Amino acid sequence: MTDGGLNDRDRALLFGDEGVTPGEAVVHFEHGLARYGGEETADVAGEPQTLQAFIYRNGGKLMLPAEAGRDFWPYGAPAEEVTLDRLKAGDWETRRDEMIAELRSGAERLVAADRARRSQVAPKLSPNGAAMTKFAAGFGHEPTPDQARAIDAVLSDLAREVPMDRLLIGDVGFGKTEVALRAAAAAALCDRQVVLAAPTTVLARQHAHTLRKRFGQNAVIEISRLLPDADRADALARVASGDAKVVVGTQAVLAEDVTFADLALVIIDEEQRFGREQKRDLRALAEGVHVLTMTATPIPRSLAAAEIGLMDVSVIATAPATRVPVETRISGFDADAIEAAIEEEIARGGQVYLVCPRIEGTGRIEAMLERRGANFSHVTAHGQIDEDTLEARMLRFMEGDVDVLLSTTIIESGLDNPRANTMIVVDADLFGLAQLHQLRGRIGRGDVAAKMVLTTEVDAGADGVDADDAPNDAVRRLEAFAEMSEIGAGFRIAREDRHMRGFGEIDGDAQSGQTSRLGIGLYRHILRDYIARA
Repeated sequence: MTDGGLNDRDRALLFGDEGVTPGEAVVHFEHGLARYGGEETADVAGEPQTLQAFIYRNGGKLMLPAEAGRDFWPYGAPAEEVTLDRLKAGDWETRRDEMIAELRSGAERLVAADRARRSQVAPKLSPNGAAMTKFAAGFGHEPTPDQARAIDAVLSDLAREVPMDRLLIGDVGFGKTEVALRAAAAAALCDRQVVLAAPTTVLARQHAHTLRKRFGQNAVIEISRLLPDADRADALARVASGDAKVVVGTQAVLAEDVTFADLALVIIDEEQRFGREQKRDLRALAEGVHVLTMTATPIPRSLAAAEIGLMDVSVIATAPATRVPVETRISGFDADAIEAAIEEEIARGGQVYLVCPRIEGTGRIEAMLERRGANFSHVTAHGQIDEDTLEARMLRFMEGDVDVLLSTTIIESGLDNPRANTMIVVDADLFGLAQLHQLRGRIGRGDVAAKMVLTTEVDAGADGVDADDAPNDAVRRLEAFAEMSEIGAGFRIAREDRHMRGFGEIDGDAQSGQTSRLGIGLYRHILRDYIARA
């Protein structure tokens, strides 16, 4: 067992509080899923007593003494969206016990994996203080308090022989990359190798660009299937010999012909976007070395491990001082309004992201722009464009040569362009909350006020979208997202997204599972109870 896990502030950020209000769905340990009816005072045996009401399917109602103890927890979703249990139907106990057994089995596997990790010996990375100070000066900013704490924690972990397994959670644009850079520097300055793995080529290229600015142009090796054969052979030879200390790439770093001479640190960015096999291969690569995992939306396994103290966690919840909230609004699809918003951004010297949920949508919008004779330049980016062309188009946009990048969600991670401060999302109701938040993180990355417009095919009235004309869950998702526009809203959005989709399997990647049946509150209670008894 580690002494890691979550402090009270970070636990509240990631999970919210465990309080309940009347009308919410709750799970009672003995009686199952109900709607909480609040507290009532009743005369019991001639004495006033506070009772708590639980409403079940078909009008069943259960009144229990409030002082009997807390045996119920928030389910994590509005009561009207779930199927309540029937009072005294008899099937809840069987379902509950099956789920508890399944959950505890997963927890046992996590504990076993943690014990195996802690029995290994990793390289101790204690770089020269003056060299680290010089590297840190390249940041050019004062780290936020959370960044500083995360950097200190990571460097402390790296200086020990126990393999680090630290989860770095931070909202989009809150400075996770700088923490990773300091960790990478600790390895490189100790003459050991570090590899940074990213799920997409775009994100890997962005990291390579950032790393080269800090480590030097020739100090960073990028591994990609796009490399010409001769360049790839040279890159692999430098990695295998240990000459290359800083390596970055996509899943290409997991290829059989990639061998490291003295790997000491694996940094995994956006773990949730790797496939199941890729996650497994990354863990295999990291066997016996230090691991730093960065994300804004942790996978179920990582959150569960953090919750029960099996994984050290750093949470960056304080934004850089220059960040300002992104104005977010919902509207109907209006070609004139879209063109006007684009021209307004260009007039102030900025650039625009125009995002569609599907590739065919980019074709439709491109045809619309050509038909209207739009007075601005644009390029299109999506996954069916060959990677050389895609990279060239992205580069043109990043360098300010074109006004608009028309794309799919291929840009949701990895692009850091401070000139782009307007984003228009077409058919926004087809996106999930976490996706929309990642997209919103592409703008407002400097001190310029940014604007995000979520368009749908639903007519927009004076008060926004008419909920009668669209699926309630999609409209509710957009309204919730637009409301959560404050700096640091990512934590609230991640909680809401988990409530809508389910928390997932404790030792897997599925986004539904034990909590979709237990509820997040009881799920966490069972985990904590298991660890307390272990």
